[in-house]
Amino acid sequence: MNNISKISLLLCYLFMCYTAFVFYPKWEKTGTEATLSWDVSGYYMYLPAIFIYKDLKKCKFKDDILNKYHPTSDFQQAFLDSKSGNYVMKYASGQALLMSPFFFVAHAWATYSSKFPPDGFSFPYQFCIGLGCFLYALIGLYFLRKILLFYFKDVTVAIILVAFVFGSNYLNYSSIDQAMTHNSLFCISAILIFYSVKFYENPTKIRAAVIGLLIGLAALVRLPDIILGLIPIFWGVSNLQELRLRYQFFVTHFSKYILAGIFFSLIFSIQFIYWKFVTGHWFVYSYQEQGFSWLHPNWVIFSTSYKCGWLRFCPMMALPYLGILPFLFRKQNLFAVISLVFINYYIVTAWDIWDYGGTSGRAMVQSYPILAFPFAALIEEINKKKILQALFYSLFIFFIYLNIWWTYHAHKGNVPVFDLSKEYYWRVLGKWQTDDSDKKLLDNKFSYRGNPAQFISFYKNNFEQDSSKNALTDDSDTKIQLNETLQNTADYWVEKPNVVQKWVRISADFYSKNKEWDVWKQSQFIVKFYFQDKEIQDNMIRVQRFLNDSEEKNIFLDVIPPKNWDKMKVYFWNAGSDKQLIINNLEIITFDKS
Repeated sequence: MNNISKISLLLCYLFMCYTAFVFYPKWEKTGTEATLSWDVSGYYMYLPAIFIYKDLKKCKFKDDILNKYHPTSDFQQAFLDSKSGNYVMKYASGQALLMSPFFFVAHAWATYSSKFPPDGFSFPYQFCIGLGCFLYALIGLYFLRKILLFYFKDVTVAIILVAFVFGSNYLNYSSIDQAMTHNSLFCISAILIFYSVKFYENPTKIRAAVIGLLIGLAALVRLPDIILGLIPIFWGVSNLQELRLRYQFFVTHFSKYILAGIFFSLIFSIQFIYWKFVTGHWFVYSYQEQGFSWLHPNWVIFSTSYKCGWLRFCPMMALPYLGILPFLFRKQNLFAVISLVFINYYIVTAWDIWDYGGTSGRAMVQSYPILAFPFAALIEEINKKKILQALFYSLFIFFIYLNIWWTYHAHKGNVPVFDLSKEYYWRVLGKWQTDDSDKKLLDNKFSYRGNPAQFISFYKNNFEQDSSKNALTDDSDTKIQLNETLQNTADYWVEKPNVVQKWVRISADFYSKNKEWDVWKQSQFIVKFYFQDKEIQDNMIRVQRFLNDSEEKNIFLDVIPPKNWDKMKVYFWNAGSDKQLIINNLEIITFDKS
Protein backbone atom coordinates (compact mmCIF):
# COMPACT_ATOMS: atom_id res chain seq x y z
CA MET A 1 0.00 0.00 0.00
CA ASN A 2 1.29 3.47 -0.93
CA ASN A 3 4.43 1.89 -2.37
CA ILE A 4 4.80 4.32 -5.28
CA SER A 5 5.04 7.37 -3.04
CA LYS A 6 7.46 5.50 -0.75
CA ILE A 7 9.72 4.80 -3.71
CA SER A 8 9.36 8.40 -4.81
CA LEU A 9 10.27 9.65 -1.33
CA LEU A 10 13.34 7.39 -1.26
CA LEU A 11 14.39 8.60 -4.72
CA CYS A 12 13.99 12.21 -3.58
CA TYR A 13 16.04 11.55 -0.45
CA LEU A 14 18.84 10.01 -2.50
CA PHE A 15 18.90 12.95 -4.91
CA MET A 16 18.86 15.45 -2.06
CA CYS A 17 21.74 13.61 -0.36
CA TYR A 18 23.73 13.60 -3.59
CA THR A 19 23.13 17.32 -4.00
CA ALA A 20 24.06 18.12 -0.39
CA PHE A 21 27.03 15.80 0.10
CA VAL A 22 28.51 15.37 -3.39
CA PHE A 23 27.42 18.11 -5.77
CA TYR A 24 27.77 21.11 -3.47
CA PRO A 25 28.60 20.43 0.19
CA LYS A 26 28.25 24.02 1.34
CA TRP A 27 29.87 23.36 4.71
CA GLU A 28 33.17 22.80 2.88
CA LYS A 29 33.06 26.26 1.30
CA THR A 30 34.57 29.41 2.75
CA GLY A 31 33.78 33.10 2.89
CA THR A 32 30.41 34.15 1.56
CA GLU A 33 29.83 30.69 0.07
CA ALA A 34 30.07 28.95 3.45
CA THR A 35 27.03 27.63 5.31
CA LEU A 36 27.33 30.38 7.92
CA SER A 37 27.43 33.39 5.64
CA TRP A 38 25.18 36.25 4.55
CA ASP A 39 21.65 35.94 5.99
CA VAL A 40 22.36 32.59 7.63
CA SER A 41 25.15 34.09 9.72
CA GLY A 42 22.60 36.66 10.89
CA TYR A 43 20.05 34.03 11.94
CA TYR A 44 22.82 32.11 13.68
CA MET A 45 24.71 34.94 15.39
CA TYR A 46 22.63 34.66 18.58
CA LEU A 47 24.23 31.30 19.41
CA PRO A 48 27.95 32.20 19.49
CA ALA A 49 27.08 35.57 21.05
CA ILE A 50 25.28 33.89 23.96
CA PHE A 51 27.07 30.60 24.51
CA ILE A 52 30.66 31.27 23.40
CA TYR A 53 31.40 34.98 23.81
CA LYS A 54 28.79 35.83 26.48
CA ASP A 55 28.31 39.13 24.69
CA LEU A 56 24.83 39.50 23.27
CA LYS A 57 24.80 43.28 23.68
CA LYS A 58 28.14 44.60 22.43
CA CYS A 59 29.16 41.79 20.05
CA LYS A 60 32.83 42.69 20.51
CA PHE A 61 33.82 39.41 18.88
CA LYS A 62 32.37 40.49 15.53
CA ASP A 63 35.54 41.96 14.02
CA ASP A 64 37.60 38.85 14.69
CA ILE A 65 34.95 36.68 13.04
CA LEU A 66 34.60 38.96 10.01
CA ASN A 67 38.36 39.17 9.52
CA LYS A 68 38.92 35.44 9.86
CA TYR A 69 35.89 33.89 8.14
CA HIS A 70 34.48 36.71 5.95
CA PRO A 71 30.80 35.64 6.20
CA THR A 72 29.84 39.14 5.05
CA SER A 73 31.80 42.17 3.93
CA ASP A 74 30.83 44.10 7.08
CA PHE A 75 28.74 43.46 10.19
CA GLN A 76 25.34 43.21 8.53
CA GLN A 77 24.00 40.74 11.09
CA ALA A 78 23.08 43.46 13.58
CA PHE A 79 22.72 47.23 13.85
CA LEU A 80 23.82 49.62 16.56
CA ASP A 81 20.90 50.96 18.59
CA SER A 82 21.62 54.65 19.18
CA LYS A 83 19.69 54.88 22.45
CA SER A 84 21.09 51.86 24.28
CA GLY A 85 24.47 51.74 22.56
CA ASN A 86 23.99 47.99 22.05
CA TYR A 87 23.83 45.91 18.92
CA VAL A 88 20.45 44.49 17.90
CA MET A 89 20.29 41.40 15.73
CA LYS A 90 18.56 42.14 12.44
CA TYR A 91 16.86 38.76 12.18
CA ALA A 92 14.46 37.10 14.60
CA SER A 93 15.75 34.36 16.87
CA GLY A 94 13.62 31.42 15.71
CA GLN A 95 16.13 29.99 13.24
CA ALA A 96 18.85 30.15 15.90
CA LEU A 97 16.54 28.19 18.21
CA LEU A 98 16.12 25.53 15.53
CA MET A 99 19.88 25.46 14.96
CA SER A 100 20.74 25.23 18.65
CA PRO A 101 20.84 21.40 19.03
CA PHE A 102 23.34 21.17 16.18
CA PHE A 103 25.30 24.14 17.53
CA PHE A 104 25.83 22.36 20.86
CA VAL A 105 27.07 19.22 19.07
CA ALA A 106 29.44 21.35 16.99
CA HIS A 107 30.70 23.24 20.05
CA ALA A 108 31.44 20.01 21.89
CA TRP A 109 33.29 18.72 18.80
CA ALA A 110 35.37 21.89 18.46
CA THR A 111 36.05 22.17 22.20
CA TYR A 112 37.56 18.68 22.39
CA SER A 113 39.34 18.97 19.04
CA SER A 114 42.93 20.09 18.62
CA LYS A 115 42.29 20.90 14.97
CA PHE A 116 39.34 23.30 15.07
CA PRO A 117 38.93 26.39 17.28
CA PRO A 118 35.69 26.57 19.32
CA ASP A 119 34.89 30.02 17.95
CA GLY A 120 31.46 29.39 16.44
CA PHE A 121 32.51 29.50 12.78
CA SER A 122 35.14 26.79 12.27
CA PHE A 123 34.37 23.65 10.28
CA PRO A 124 32.43 21.74 13.01
CA TYR A 125 29.89 24.57 13.21
CA GLN A 126 29.59 24.89 9.43
CA PHE A 127 29.08 21.14 9.06
CA CYS A 128 26.73 20.54 11.98
CA ILE A 129 24.47 23.51 11.18
CA GLY A 130 24.30 22.51 7.51
CA LEU A 131 23.66 18.85 8.30
CA GLY A 132 21.09 19.67 10.96
CA CYS A 133 19.11 21.95 8.68
CA PHE A 134 19.31 19.29 5.98
CA LEU A 135 17.62 16.89 8.43
CA TYR A 136 14.75 19.39 8.68
CA ALA A 137 14.38 19.08 4.90
CA LEU A 138 14.09 15.29 5.13
CA ILE A 139 11.54 15.58 7.93
CA GLY A 140 9.52 18.17 6.06
CA LEU A 141 9.31 16.02 2.94
CA TYR A 142 8.32 13.01 5.05
CA PHE A 143 5.40 14.91 6.58
CA LEU A 144 4.41 16.37 3.21
CA ARG A 145 3.92 12.83 1.92
CA LYS A 146 1.87 11.88 5.00
CA ILE A 147 -0.51 14.82 4.78
CA LEU A 148 -1.08 14.48 1.04
CA LEU A 149 -1.93 10.79 1.42
CA PHE A 150 -4.88 11.79 3.60
CA TYR A 151 -6.53 13.37 0.54
CA PHE A 152 -4.91 12.20 -2.70
CA LYS A 153 -3.92 9.03 -4.52
CA ASP A 154 -0.55 7.44 -3.91
CA VAL A 155 0.65 8.07 -7.47
CA THR A 156 -0.37 11.74 -7.21
CA VAL A 157 1.67 12.15 -4.03
CA ALA A 158 4.64 10.50 -5.72
CA ILE A 159 4.48 12.99 -8.57
CA ILE A 160 4.25 15.95 -6.18
CA LEU A 161 7.38 14.84 -4.33
CA VAL A 162 9.29 14.56 -7.61
CA ALA A 163 7.97 17.95 -8.73
CA PHE A 164 9.23 19.69 -5.59
CA VAL A 165 12.62 18.00 -5.27
CA PHE A 166 13.60 17.64 -8.92
CA GLY A 167 11.56 20.42 -10.46
CA SER A 168 11.51 23.37 -8.04
CA ASN A 169 13.87 25.57 -6.08
CA TYR A 170 13.03 23.48 -3.02
CA LEU A 171 16.01 21.38 -4.16
CA ASN A 172 18.36 24.32 -3.64
CA TYR A 173 16.89 25.43 -0.32
CA SER A 174 16.68 21.94 1.11
CA SER A 175 20.05 20.57 0.00
CA ILE A 176 22.44 23.48 -0.65
CA ASP A 177 21.18 26.64 1.05
CA GLN A 178 19.47 24.46 3.63
CA ALA A 179 20.34 26.73 6.57
CA MET A 180 18.12 29.51 5.24
CA THR A 181 14.77 29.90 7.01
CA HIS A 182 12.69 28.71 4.06
CA ASN A 183 13.61 25.07 4.50
CA SER A 184 12.82 25.15 8.23
CA LEU A 185 9.49 26.85 7.63
CA PHE A 186 8.58 24.29 4.95
CA CYS A 187 9.13 21.60 7.60
CA ILE A 188 7.12 23.48 10.24
CA SER A 189 4.26 24.07 7.79
CA ALA A 190 4.04 20.38 6.83
CA ILE A 191 4.09 19.21 10.46
CA LEU A 192 1.50 21.84 11.40
CA ILE A 193 -0.90 20.56 8.74
CA PHE A 194 -0.37 17.01 9.98
CA TYR A 195 -1.17 17.92 13.60
CA SER A 196 -4.15 20.01 12.52
CA VAL A 197 -5.60 16.98 10.73
CA LYS A 198 -4.98 14.81 13.77
CA PHE A 199 -6.34 17.41 16.18
CA TYR A 200 -9.73 17.47 14.46
CA GLU A 201 -9.78 13.68 14.45
CA ASN A 202 -9.01 13.55 18.18
CA PRO A 203 -8.61 16.93 19.92
CA THR A 204 -6.11 16.13 22.68
CA LYS A 205 -4.26 18.65 24.84
CA ILE A 206 -0.90 17.41 23.59
CA ARG A 207 -1.87 18.05 19.99
CA ALA A 208 -3.17 21.49 20.90
CA ALA A 209 0.11 22.31 22.66
CA VAL A 210 2.16 21.10 19.67
CA ILE A 211 0.08 23.25 17.32
CA GLY A 212 0.67 26.31 19.51
CA LEU A 213 4.39 25.61 19.66
CA LEU A 214 4.64 25.21 15.89
CA ILE A 215 2.81 28.47 15.13
CA GLY A 216 4.92 30.30 17.72
CA LEU A 217 8.09 28.85 16.24
CA ALA A 218 7.06 29.83 12.69
CA ALA A 219 6.39 33.40 13.83
CA LEU A 220 9.68 33.47 15.74
CA VAL A 221 11.56 32.39 12.62
CA ARG A 222 9.79 34.88 10.35
CA LEU A 223 7.05 37.10 11.75
CA PRO A 224 4.82 37.15 8.60
CA ASP A 225 4.53 33.37 8.88
CA ILE A 226 2.24 33.86 11.83
CA ILE A 227 -0.41 33.45 9.12
CA LEU A 228 0.20 29.70 9.42
CA GLY A 229 -2.19 30.02 12.35
CA LEU A 230 -4.96 29.94 9.73
CA ILE A 231 -4.20 26.25 9.17
CA PRO A 232 -5.43 24.90 12.53
CA ILE A 233 -8.23 27.46 12.68
CA PHE A 234 -9.79 26.62 9.31
CA TRP A 235 -8.49 23.16 8.41
CA GLY A 236 -11.39 20.99 7.30
CA VAL A 237 -13.65 23.98 6.58
CA SER A 238 -14.93 24.42 3.02
CA ASN A 239 -18.35 26.08 3.33
CA LEU A 240 -20.50 28.11 5.71
CA GLN A 241 -22.08 25.07 7.30
CA GLU A 242 -18.68 23.65 8.15
CA LEU A 243 -17.68 27.08 9.45
CA ARG A 244 -20.62 27.04 11.87
CA LEU A 245 -19.63 23.53 12.97
CA ARG A 246 -16.08 24.76 13.52
CA TYR A 247 -17.39 27.54 15.76
CA GLN A 248 -19.30 24.96 17.83
CA PHE A 249 -16.14 22.83 18.00
CA PHE A 250 -14.21 25.91 19.15
CA VAL A 251 -16.69 26.57 21.97
CA THR A 252 -16.66 22.92 23.05
CA HIS A 253 -12.86 22.71 23.10
CA PHE A 254 -12.15 26.29 24.07
CA SER A 255 -9.67 25.27 26.78
CA LYS A 256 -7.52 23.47 24.21
CA TYR A 257 -7.38 26.57 22.01
CA ILE A 258 -6.34 28.56 25.08
CA LEU A 259 -3.64 25.97 25.73
CA ALA A 260 -2.39 26.34 22.15
CA GLY A 261 -2.35 30.11 22.65
CA ILE A 262 -0.29 29.76 25.83
CA PHE A 263 2.33 27.60 24.13
CA PHE A 264 2.37 29.98 21.17
CA SER A 265 3.04 32.87 23.54
CA LEU A 266 5.79 31.01 25.39
CA ILE A 267 7.77 30.55 22.19
CA PHE A 268 6.96 33.86 20.53
CA SER A 269 7.80 35.87 23.66
CA ILE A 270 11.48 34.91 23.30
CA GLN A 271 11.92 37.69 20.75
CA PHE A 272 10.34 40.34 22.96
CA ILE A 273 12.49 39.25 25.91
CA TYR A 274 15.60 39.58 23.73
CA TRP A 275 14.66 43.08 22.58
CA LYS A 276 13.95 44.15 26.16
CA PHE A 277 17.30 42.75 27.29
CA VAL A 278 19.44 44.53 24.69
CA THR A 279 17.55 47.82 24.28
CA GLY A 280 15.23 48.23 27.24
CA HIS A 281 12.22 48.23 24.89
CA TRP A 282 9.79 45.39 24.34
CA PHE A 283 9.59 45.95 20.59
CA VAL A 284 12.25 46.95 18.07
CA TYR A 285 11.80 47.07 14.31
CA SER A 286 15.13 45.52 13.38
CA TYR A 287 14.82 45.83 9.59
CA GLN A 288 15.15 49.62 9.91
CA GLU A 289 14.64 51.18 6.44
CA GLN A 290 13.25 47.99 4.89
CA GLY A 291 9.53 47.31 5.07
CA PHE A 292 6.30 46.50 3.26
CA SER A 293 4.43 48.46 0.60
CA TRP A 294 0.98 47.15 1.42
CA LEU A 295 -0.79 49.34 -1.13
CA HIS A 296 1.68 48.58 -3.92
CA PRO A 297 2.66 44.89 -3.81
CA ASN A 298 5.03 43.71 -6.53
CA TRP A 299 2.62 41.04 -7.80
CA VAL A 300 3.80 40.84 -11.40
CA ILE A 301 7.48 41.68 -11.26
CA PHE A 302 8.08 39.30 -8.33
CA SER A 303 7.12 36.32 -10.47
CA THR A 304 7.97 37.40 -14.00
CA SER A 305 11.09 39.57 -13.71
CA TYR A 306 13.97 38.47 -15.91
CA LYS A 307 16.24 39.55 -13.09
CA CYS A 308 15.15 36.85 -10.66
CA GLY A 309 11.38 36.28 -11.03
CA TRP A 310 10.01 33.32 -9.10
CA LEU A 311 8.03 31.68 -11.90
CA ARG A 312 10.49 32.84 -14.56
CA PHE A 313 13.15 30.66 -12.97
CA CYS A 314 10.90 28.11 -11.27
CA PRO A 315 8.05 27.54 -13.78
CA MET A 316 7.04 24.28 -12.10
CA MET A 317 5.36 26.32 -9.38
CA ALA A 318 2.96 27.94 -11.83
CA LEU A 319 1.15 24.59 -11.98
CA PRO A 320 -0.34 24.80 -8.46
CA TYR A 321 -2.09 28.02 -9.48
CA LEU A 322 -3.58 26.24 -12.47
CA GLY A 323 -4.82 23.68 -9.98
CA ILE A 324 -6.86 26.15 -7.92
CA LEU A 325 -9.99 25.61 -10.02
CA PRO A 326 -10.03 21.78 -9.78
CA PHE A 327 -9.16 22.13 -6.09
CA LEU A 328 -12.23 24.31 -5.55
CA PHE A 329 -14.41 21.60 -7.03
CA ARG A 330 -13.01 19.03 -4.57
CA LYS A 331 -14.45 21.10 -1.69
CA GLN A 332 -11.83 20.02 0.83
CA ASN A 333 -10.03 22.41 3.19
CA LEU A 334 -10.89 25.36 0.99
CA PHE A 335 -10.82 28.08 3.64
CA ALA A 336 -7.33 27.29 4.93
CA VAL A 337 -5.65 26.50 1.62
CA ILE A 338 -7.14 29.23 -0.56
CA SER A 339 -6.77 31.97 2.05
CA LEU A 340 -3.14 31.04 2.70
CA VAL A 341 -2.28 30.80 -1.00
CA PHE A 342 -3.38 34.37 -1.66
CA ILE A 343 -2.52 36.01 1.67
CA ASN A 344 0.98 34.59 1.61
CA TYR A 345 1.57 35.73 -1.97
CA TYR A 346 0.33 39.20 -1.07
CA ILE A 347 2.64 39.46 1.95
CA VAL A 348 5.67 38.10 0.11
CA THR A 349 5.25 40.45 -2.85
CA ALA A 350 4.55 43.47 -0.65
CA TRP A 351 8.08 43.36 0.77
CA ASP A 352 10.02 46.34 -0.59
CA ILE A 353 13.08 44.25 -1.45
CA TRP A 354 11.01 42.20 -3.86
CA ASP A 355 14.02 40.37 -5.33
CA TYR A 356 14.97 39.12 -1.84
CA GLY A 357 18.63 39.72 -2.50
CA GLY A 358 18.72 38.04 -5.90
CA THR A 359 16.48 34.97 -5.70
CA SER A 360 12.90 36.09 -5.22
CA GLY A 361 11.54 32.55 -5.41
CA ARG A 362 13.14 31.64 -2.11
CA ALA A 363 10.46 33.56 -0.22
CA MET A 364 7.80 31.16 -1.51
CA VAL A 365 9.42 27.85 -0.50
CA GLN A 366 7.76 27.70 2.91
CA SER A 367 4.33 27.88 1.24
CA TYR A 368 4.91 24.79 -0.90
CA PRO A 369 3.17 22.37 1.52
CA ILE A 370 0.02 24.47 1.05
CA LEU A 371 0.52 24.85 -2.71
CA ALA A 372 0.87 21.07 -2.90
CA PHE A 373 -2.90 20.75 -2.45
CA PRO A 374 -4.07 22.59 -5.60
CA PHE A 375 -1.06 21.07 -7.40
CA ALA A 376 -2.23 17.57 -6.48
CA ALA A 377 -5.80 18.43 -7.50
CA LEU A 378 -4.52 19.49 -10.93
CA ILE A 379 -2.55 16.26 -11.37
CA GLU A 380 -5.55 14.10 -10.52
CA GLU A 381 -7.68 16.06 -12.96
CA ILE A 382 -5.04 15.74 -15.70
CA ASN A 383 -4.76 12.00 -15.10
CA LYS A 384 -8.45 11.62 -15.90
CA LYS A 385 -7.96 13.03 -19.40
CA LYS A 386 -5.44 11.24 -21.57
CA ILE A 387 -5.56 13.95 -24.19
CA LEU A 388 -3.96 16.39 -21.71
CA GLN A 389 -1.41 14.03 -20.22
CA ALA A 390 1.12 14.21 -23.06
CA LEU A 391 1.23 18.01 -22.96
CA PHE A 392 1.24 18.21 -19.16
CA TYR A 393 3.98 15.67 -18.56
CA SER A 394 6.10 17.04 -21.39
CA LEU A 395 6.00 20.41 -19.61
CA PHE A 396 6.59 18.65 -16.30
CA ILE A 397 9.79 17.01 -17.57
CA PHE A 398 10.95 20.24 -19.20
CA PHE A 399 10.46 22.12 -15.92
CA ILE A 400 12.55 19.49 -14.13
CA TYR A 401 15.29 20.01 -16.71
CA LEU A 402 15.19 23.79 -16.19
CA ASN A 403 15.40 23.46 -12.42
CA ILE A 404 18.40 21.15 -12.56
CA TRP A 405 19.96 23.49 -15.13
CA TRP A 406 19.40 26.49 -12.84
CA THR A 407 20.65 24.72 -9.71
CA TYR A 408 23.81 23.54 -11.44
CA HIS A 409 24.74 26.93 -12.86
CA ALA A 410 23.79 28.79 -9.69
CA HIS A 411 26.67 27.01 -7.97
CA LYS A 412 29.08 25.36 -10.41
CA GLY A 413 28.37 26.11 -14.06
CA ASN A 414 29.70 28.90 -16.24
CA VAL A 415 26.28 30.23 -17.27
CA PRO A 416 25.27 33.19 -15.05
CA VAL A 417 21.71 32.68 -13.75
CA PHE A 418 21.31 35.71 -11.45
CA ASP A 419 20.45 39.33 -12.31
CA LEU A 420 19.68 38.53 -15.92
CA SER A 421 18.35 40.67 -18.73
CA LYS A 422 15.52 39.64 -21.03
CA GLU A 423 17.87 39.27 -23.98
CA TYR A 424 20.37 37.17 -22.04
CA TYR A 425 17.67 34.97 -20.50
CA TRP A 426 16.26 33.89 -23.85
CA ARG A 427 19.75 33.47 -25.35
CA VAL A 428 21.02 31.05 -22.70
CA LEU A 429 17.91 29.38 -21.24
CA GLY A 430 18.69 25.68 -20.91
CA LYS A 431 22.20 25.99 -22.35
CA TRP A 432 25.16 24.40 -20.57
CA GLN A 433 27.85 26.60 -22.09
CA THR A 434 28.03 30.30 -22.78
CA ASP A 435 30.54 32.70 -24.33
CA ASP A 436 31.42 36.39 -24.30
CA SER A 437 28.79 37.15 -26.91
CA ASP A 438 26.10 35.77 -24.60
CA LYS A 439 27.47 37.46 -21.48
CA LYS A 440 27.37 40.89 -23.08
CA LEU A 441 23.60 40.59 -23.02
CA LEU A 442 23.70 40.67 -19.22
CA ASP A 443 24.35 44.42 -19.42
CA ASN A 444 23.52 45.42 -22.97
CA LYS A 445 20.53 44.44 -25.10
CA PHE A 446 22.67 44.13 -28.24
CA SER A 447 25.32 41.53 -29.01
CA TYR A 448 26.58 40.60 -32.46
CA ARG A 449 28.07 37.12 -32.67
CA GLY A 450 31.08 36.86 -34.96
CA ASN A 451 33.46 39.15 -36.80
CA PRO A 452 32.13 41.42 -39.54
CA ALA A 453 33.52 40.63 -43.00
CA GLN A 454 33.38 44.24 -44.13
CA PHE A 455 33.36 47.37 -42.00
CA ILE A 456 34.11 51.07 -42.02
CA SER A 457 36.34 52.45 -39.27
CA PHE A 458 35.45 56.05 -38.38
CA TYR A 459 37.24 56.71 -35.09
CA LYS A 460 40.59 55.69 -33.58
CA ASN A 461 42.31 56.88 -30.43
CA ASN A 462 45.55 55.42 -29.10
CA PHE A 463 45.60 58.11 -26.39
CA GLU A 464 49.06 59.36 -27.47
CA GLN A 465 47.72 62.92 -27.34
CA ASP A 466 45.69 62.38 -24.20
CA SER A 467 46.56 64.88 -21.49
CA SER A 468 43.80 63.96 -19.05
CA LYS A 469 44.54 62.92 -15.48
CA ASN A 470 43.98 59.31 -16.53
CA ALA A 471 46.90 59.31 -18.95
CA LEU A 472 49.58 56.71 -18.18
CA THR A 473 52.90 56.81 -20.03
CA ASP A 474 54.89 53.59 -20.16
CA ASP A 475 57.87 53.07 -22.53
CA SER A 476 56.77 56.02 -24.68
CA ASP A 477 53.34 54.43 -25.10
CA THR A 478 50.46 56.40 -23.61
CA LYS A 479 47.42 54.61 -22.29
CA ILE A 480 44.64 55.63 -19.93
CA GLN A 481 43.88 54.08 -16.59
CA LEU A 482 41.25 53.69 -13.92
CA ASN A 483 42.10 52.96 -10.30
CA GLU A 484 41.01 53.65 -6.73
CA THR A 485 41.37 57.42 -7.08
CA LEU A 486 40.75 57.77 -10.84
CA GLN A 487 37.20 56.49 -11.09
CA ASN A 488 36.18 58.18 -14.37
CA THR A 489 37.95 58.81 -17.64
CA ALA A 490 37.42 61.82 -19.84
CA ASP A 491 34.44 61.80 -22.21
CA TYR A 492 35.42 60.89 -25.77
CA TRP A 493 32.98 62.56 -28.17
CA VAL A 494 32.56 61.29 -31.72
CA GLU A 495 30.54 62.98 -34.45
CA LYS A 496 28.23 60.84 -36.57
CA PRO A 497 30.01 59.80 -39.79
CA ASN A 498 28.52 60.22 -43.23
CA VAL A 499 27.91 56.49 -43.58
CA VAL A 500 26.44 54.47 -40.71
CA GLN A 501 25.45 50.86 -41.29
CA LYS A 502 23.19 48.76 -39.08
CA TRP A 503 25.75 47.99 -36.37
CA VAL A 504 28.33 50.09 -34.54
CA ARG A 505 31.15 48.34 -32.70
CA ILE A 506 33.21 50.18 -30.07
CA SER A 507 36.36 48.32 -29.03
CA ALA A 508 39.45 48.86 -26.89
CA ASP A 509 42.35 46.91 -25.44
CA PHE A 510 42.13 46.24 -21.70
CA TYR A 511 44.59 44.97 -19.10
CA SER A 512 44.19 44.39 -15.38
CA LYS A 513 46.65 42.69 -13.08
CA ASN A 514 43.95 41.89 -10.52
CA LYS A 515 40.42 41.11 -11.63
CA GLU A 516 37.53 42.83 -9.86
CA TRP A 517 35.20 39.97 -8.89
CA ASP A 518 32.40 42.04 -7.33
CA VAL A 519 30.00 42.46 -10.26
CA TRP A 520 28.68 45.77 -8.94
CA LYS A 521 32.21 47.21 -8.80
CA GLN A 522 33.34 45.97 -12.19
CA SER A 523 34.52 48.71 -14.55
CA GLN A 524 31.92 49.89 -17.02
CA PHE A 525 32.51 50.49 -20.73
CA ILE A 526 29.82 53.06 -21.55
CA VAL A 527 28.52 54.38 -24.87
CA LYS A 528 25.76 56.98 -25.21
CA PHE A 529 24.07 58.40 -28.30
CA TYR A 530 22.75 61.96 -28.56
CA PHE A 531 20.57 64.03 -30.83
CA GLN A 532 20.67 67.81 -30.46
CA ASP A 533 22.41 67.41 -27.08
CA LYS A 534 19.70 65.12 -25.73
CA GLU A 535 20.66 61.60 -24.69
CA ILE A 536 18.57 59.06 -26.62
CA GLN A 537 20.35 55.73 -26.05
CA ASP A 538 22.59 54.31 -23.34
CA ASN A 539 24.69 51.14 -23.70
CA MET A 540 27.12 49.49 -21.30
CA ILE A 541 29.06 46.31 -20.54
CA ARG A 542 31.10 45.39 -17.46
CA VAL A 543 34.69 44.84 -18.55
CA GLN A 544 35.77 42.30 -15.93
CA ARG A 545 33.06 39.87 -16.99
CA PHE A 546 35.46 39.13 -19.87
CA LEU A 547 38.89 39.84 -18.36
CA ASN A 548 40.91 37.62 -16.01
CA ASP A 549 43.97 38.32 -13.86
CA SER A 550 46.97 39.64 -15.81
CA GLU A 551 45.15 39.20 -19.12
CA GLU A 552 45.34 41.66 -21.99
CA LYS A 553 42.30 41.47 -24.23
CA ASN A 554 40.45 43.38 -26.91
CA ILE A 555 36.87 43.80 -25.75
CA PHE A 556 34.12 45.30 -27.86
CA LEU A 557 30.61 46.57 -27.30
CA ASP A 558 28.14 46.19 -30.19
CA VAL A 559 25.07 48.37 -30.60
CA ILE A 560 22.33 49.07 -33.08
CA PRO A 561 22.28 52.87 -32.89
CA PRO A 562 19.05 54.88 -32.85
CA LYS A 563 17.68 56.08 -36.17
CA ASN A 564 18.41 59.75 -35.53
CA TRP A 565 21.60 60.71 -33.75
CA ASP A 566 24.33 63.27 -34.36
CA LYS A 567 27.07 62.35 -31.90
CA MET A 568 28.11 59.70 -29.43
CA LYS A 569 30.07 59.67 -26.20
CA VAL A 570 32.41 56.92 -24.99
CA TYR A 571 33.84 56.80 -21.49
CA PHE A 572 34.89 54.36 -18.75
CA TRP A 573 33.92 54.22 -15.08
CA ASN A 574 35.54 52.14 -12.33
CA ALA A 575 32.26 51.79 -10.35
CA GLY A 576 33.90 52.04 -6.94
CA SER A 577 36.57 49.41 -7.56
CA ASP A 578 40.08 49.84 -6.15
CA LYS A 579 41.59 47.66 -8.92
CA GLN A 580 43.63 49.24 -11.71
CA LEU A 581 42.36 48.89 -15.28
CA ILE A 582 44.54 49.99 -18.24
CA ILE A 583 42.85 50.94 -21.52
CA ASN A 584 44.32 51.51 -24.98
CA ASN A 585 43.48 51.62 -28.70
CA LEU A 586 39.89 52.79 -28.69
CA GLU A 587 38.29 52.22 -32.10
CA ILE A 588 34.78 52.56 -33.53
CA ILE A 589 33.58 50.84 -36.68
CA THR A 590 30.25 50.40 -38.45
CA PHE A 591 29.09 47.31 -40.35
CA ASP A 592 26.16 45.24 -41.56
CA LYS A 593 25.70 41.58 -40.69
CA SER A 594 28.08 39.46 -42.71
